[in-house]
Amino acid sequence: MKKLRLAIACCLLPVAFLFAASISSAFDLDSASLAEIKMLQYAPDRILVAFKDGISDATKAQVHESVGALSIRESYGKFYHVVTVREGTVDEMVRAYSQIPSVKHAEPDYFRFINFTPNDEFYSYQWNFAQINLPSAWDRSTGSGTTVAIVDTGVNPNGNDDFGGRLIQGYNFVKNTNDSSDDNGHGTHVAGTIGEETNNLTGCAGIAFNANILAVKVLNRRGVGYSSNIIDGIRWAADNGADVINMSLGASTGSQTEEDAVNYAYNNGVVICAASGNESEDTVGYPAAYENCIAVGATRYDKQLAPYSNTGDALDVVAPGGDTSVDQNHDDNPDGILQETFSRFLFRYYWDYYYFQGTSMASPHAAGVAALVISIHPTYTPAQVRNAIQSSAQDLGDPGWDPEFGWGLIDA
Repeated sequence: MKKLRLAIACCLLPVAFLFAASISSAFDLDSASLAEIKMLQYAPDRILVAFKDGISDATKAQVHESVGALSIRESYGKFYHVVTVREGTVDEMVRAYSQIPSVKHAEPDYFRFINFTPNDEFYSYQWNFAQINLPSAWDRSTGSGTTVAIVDTGVNPNGNDDFGGRLIQGYNFVKNTNDSSDDNGHGTHVAGTIGEETNNLTGCAGIAFNANILAVKVLNRRGVGYSSNIIDGIRWAADNGADVINMSLGASTGSQTEEDAVNYAYNNGVVICAASGNESEDTVGYPAAYENCIAVGATRYDKQLAPYSNTGDALDVVAPGGDTSVDQNHDDNPDGILQETFSRFLFRYYWDYYYFQGTSMASPHAAGVAALVISIHPTYTPAQVRNAIQSSAQDLGDPGWDPEFGWGLIDA
């Protein structure tokens, strides 16, 4: 009887030792940067191993020893083991465990994150951000290290909720000065969707709220400008650090000189997003229709095509553009895109939070998502960024690409 008890004790001894062992690892979750953790996706030195029902502790211990586990911790409820392995060998160890008949499954110990929700006072009215799954995207990227050029009426930082020191005064091609301030309100609204200061208890949130905003003024206070202004603005932005260019502007006629400017920016690594147009026509306007632009149409709250949005063969994707004639989400406000900007009356600016609608509001959603992509994939070419946006879009309308929705609703 004593011999039997001794034999059992000997069999269990390796299990007790392995479960109690503590092997230090070079990876420290508490000190690693958030960017590093998000790039890794899973712990570089530990895996999860579940055994099939009925497998004895002695057999489990033998398995762990045979594959070279450093230490083992039994989970709550004893459903699986957390296994410490040499850093950088996770994939190898998962394969090794998976080939053992007594193992039910083995997998990495994936990282999980809180779902960031901004505390901005009017964020709850920004239904458009939830539609493109921004809360989940913000757990991986906020646009850090990127620059988005707003080729528009300029950008004005003088409201209640500005851009947190990230606004770069670029150039004014209307008056040929360095003052690219907005005297219309359109460009400021567009810039807010892309990069408004976020999580500051004030106003609205922005998509890529850690991206730099480069203001390039090409339209006057009435929202009108020459094609030559746009051409110069595109080339200047490409030469002055833009990773993304947003153009919430356009017309029905193309220009070879303008397309040459788009191609110049594209060939210099810049992603270009442009509005498809608001004429309810079946032809995409220019510059959006150029091959190297991402042409963005507009959807409403119900994910149907906005009644004003241009469609056609050149359409690539759609994004929320709003419809101020309806209140489909029943929040007692029109279903437009909410951002801070100003109205201008008798040379005075009146700042407030305005609901706008249009493909002008849709395009900056795509530009903001492009900045999120580039932030975590800085070596991506414009073609790779475009593919990331198009291939991940929520398919609407006919299966696959169609002229009403393109590849679908962008999904951050």
